[in-house]
Amino acid sequence: MPNDPNAPQWKKFVRLKRPTVKHVRVRARKIEGATMRHAHRFIISRWANLRDVRRHALGWLVLASLLLVATGLQLYWIQSSYASEQPVSGGTYAEGVIGRLDTLNPIYASTQSERSAGQLIFSSLLRYDASNNLESDLAESYKTSADGKTYTVQLRKNATWHDGQPVTAKDVAFTLGLIKNPQTRSYLYRTWQDVQVKATGKYELVFTLPGAYAPFPHALTFGVLPQHILGKVSPLRLREHPFNRDPIGSGPFAFKGIQIINPDADRVVLQTERNKDYYRGPVKLERFQLHTYKDHDDLRQGFLSREINAAAELTIPDIKTVKDQLPSTVVTDAPLYDGVYAFFQTDRPILDNVQVRHALVKATDRLSIRKALSGYASSLEGPLVPEQVAGIKDFKQDAYDEKAAAAELEAAGWVLKNGVRQKDGQPLSLSIVAPRSGDFPEVLEGVASQWRKVGVDVKTQVVPTNTFEQNILTSRAYDVLLYELALGADPDVFAYWHSSQASVRGFNLSNYKSDITDDALLSARGRSEANLRTAKYRGFFEQWLEDAPAVALYRPHMRYITTDNTNSVDDTGPVIDTLGRYHTLEQWTTLKDREFTTP
Repeated sequence: MPNDPNAPQWKKFVRLKRPTVKHVRVRARKIEGATMRHAHRFIISRWANLRDVRRHALGWLVLASLLLVATGLQLYWIQSSYASEQPVSGGTYAEGVIGRLDTLNPIYASTQSERSAGQLIFSSLLRYDASNNLESDLAESYKTSADGKTYTVQLRKNATWHDGQPVTAKDVAFTLGLIKNPQTRSYLYRTWQDVQVKATGKYELVFTLPGAYAPFPHALTFGVLPQHILGKVSPLRLREHPFNRDPIGSGPFAFKGIQIINPDADRVVLQTERNKDYYRGPVKLERFQLHTYKDHDDLRQGFLSREINAAAELTIPDIKTVKDQLPSTVVTDAPLYDGVYAFFQTDRPILDNVQVRHALVKATDRLSIRKALSGYASSLEGPLVPEQVAGIKDFKQDAYDEKAAAAELEAAGWVLKNGVRQKDGQPLSLSIVAPRSGDFPEVLEGVASQWRKVGVDVKTQVVPTNTFEQNILTSRAYDVLLYELALGADPDVFAYWHSSQASVRGFNLSNYKSDITDDALLSARGRSEANLRTAKYRGFFEQWLEDAPAVALYRPHMRYITTDNTNSVDDTGPVIDTLGRYHTLEQWTTLKDREFTTP
């Protein structure tokens, strides 16, 4: 029951009274009093502690911030330890070269631009590796007969042209047939005119030589042309055929187009794209552009304006200018298998005397010439570089000695009068000629000034390169010629120093004749035994030093510049020629990205 005093408390029903105003006021005062007591106790009485609280809070905040920064730095350090900028595939490589690009047909290539294009688009039977040794390209292997006259070449079976057709032995035989045909007018004609070639199978070739010729494998680096494209073209019409401007090759890059920028300034851009079916595996670059320039000034400006990210063969002053304006530029410096010489016309009066020639060698300060080239040149002591023949590093020309040079001229009857030497009333007068390109003009003046110090009346002449061969080389219109020879990977320099080449059609620029030299050069090229060839070339080198048909001035270097984000040519040692920069083309890149490694 509700009024039962013994009922449970929770069951009791208490009737609430209606609140009055007085009751509300009493309750409000109680609440207010309680609130003030709590505020006084927990806030006002502790207000003095706020400063300490704030100081401690700020300390904890600083500590937390330091911990956060330390954690971030540690994370960054860990990531940096196991991550680095690495080259990646893709991108466009834009290279600048000097020279006209009139043809893309490798059997007609003559300028630096044309030869560079041939390396990108076409393949050869053999090629040079990064160590300047021959390696297989289209050829899978080759063997030589016992008499050294026959070479049998096996082709790889996975090579295709850029249009998908297979590369076969018939393509190689067809290409050499064009080269050997005088109507084709290929610059390779003389190299192949006496060699017979036959396709004995779909992937087999046999080369038959008139005699044993040890350097022959180096000739197998010519660009191969497609028979299925050019097979019906007359050799007489090949130079004008559209193929030469729209080629199909089998190399690492396929032709895409030619952009004409300024034909009057030889300014065009060759556009190529990666050959995804390249038999050696696709290269990393997506595209390769070859920009051509008329001269070094235009090439330098092209690099400075970022039209290109690489340039070949800038002059030393150009490199200094580029480095001053773009300090991050990378300069690759690699000695070439080349030599720069001052060639004596040995059948001319004055220079037909070996004593005079030796005096001029002694009067030439070759070290100062190399220093003037800012280190982009190496010592050269004769007709070969040390990498070509073992055991010639100790062979030396006459050392620079101005007093000894003067004494030798005196002994030869040339007496100093009024600053110029004379003999029998005739002055010791010599004309030195050089092409107007690269560093030749500066080197020419350096040599002339040195010879003038010993009483030689030197007259200098710099000739434009476009008329140099016809007006100077062919006619031998000089007493002394300043010129560069491409020595090549093999030591066979028969074409430069054998007496049979001392003619208007030959390249014996000193008209040098020596029975000992002739015998050594002729027999060395016919022997395959390395030790016998070495002995012959050592004998040739020693006789050359004794006869002094030229002054070996220096060994030039390939100078190649790139932007700092470009990964291409390395300073790994000498290269055979400037095209040697392409020996590692498969690894070239222009893009980088961060890559992580597992700790």
